[in-house]
Amino acid sequence: GGLHMARKEWQLALRSYLKAQSAFRCLDGEQQLHLQKIGPRQLMRHALSSTKGRSSFQDNETLLASVLQNIGKAQSMLHRYGKAIESLEEALRIHRVVAIRANGSPNVASSRDVARILENLGEVQMISGNLTSAFSRYVESLNLLRSLSIDSKVSVEVALVLGAIGRVHLKKGEYAEAKVVLKECMRTFENLGVPPNNRKINEIRSCLVEAELALMQSATSTLAGQRREISSVPYIDKALAVDEIADEYKNKGDYTCAIWFYSEALALRRRKVDQISTSSSGGTRNSEIVDVGRTISNIAQLRTERREFGAAKILFEEARELYKSVGLSANHPFYRDLLQEIEFMRKM
Repeated sequence: GGLHMARKEWQLALRSYLKAQSAFRCLDGEQQLHLQKIGPRQLMRHALSSTKGRSSFQDNETLLASVLQNIGKAQSMLHRYGKAIESLEEALRIHRVVAIRANGSPNVASSRDVARILENLGEVQMISGNLTSAFSRYVESLNLLRSLSIDSKVSVEVALVLGAIGRVHLKKGEYAEAKVVLKECMRTFENLGVPPNNRKINEIRSCLVEAELALMQSATSTLAGQRREISSVPYIDKALAVDEIADEYKNKGDYTCAIWFYSEALALRRRKVDQISTSSSGGTRNSEIVDVGRTISNIAQLRTERREFGAAKILFEEARELYKSVGLSANHPFYRDLLQEIEFMRKM
């Protein structure tokens, strides 16, 4: 089951885990106790437990809970959401019974397993459209994780749950709340040193952008008790709208948020260039490439402001190569600005 799960062979993984569940229930108490001590234990822990490296399962029932958790994950990936919720709820019940046996004081490994089950439940319920229940599960998971001693692994899990809570707010149309939570998620990832091109960060960043755009377009949005002006940028040009938000953060001196939004604008423009067919006019494609270069240059400027000169140098060079590739004149304002920024960075 674990091997199939790692290869994303969900149907085969589910079949194997269901057989494991059936076999476990056929064992008597002594055989279940012996199960902790036999077999390739490292492989067993890898396949049956989402918490790696613990010396043994806290309770025989905890092993069954791990099987149920994986059954639930496989069922979810196969879009069997009702069954997935049943499996995950049963795994959660087992962990809570184990905690009662331990006088209400489960160990850290067990608590992290419970937090993951709650996160999995939240995900399935969000996909199923039950946003209220999903929000409740995610918040419970977050509170449990924050009650543990924070290390890098727990911090990553906190960031992931924050991202999920932000997505629930976004789906519910609670854009201001989504913005706050998603920003906290992004800052947590950044503090952990997660690369900015990480897939999960890109997904969270896109959600943050959607929340900000919704607020920008809302006539009733308020900022510090004042009516916020609606953007004059047509929403049909999403990249320009995102640029406007990035500019606002840049002017406030919040370079981190500005980089996030320029990065999203860059992703939008890169996709647009890729979508332009070879039969389209060269002038149109060249214009889009110039916009890509300009956005890269904007990000490079902010990296310079943050004294991240190595990253800035790479970005400036990429922008210059793009300008050269379309034959942009050295007298073009974008090109002149780029050369001035490079010279300014050299003097720092």
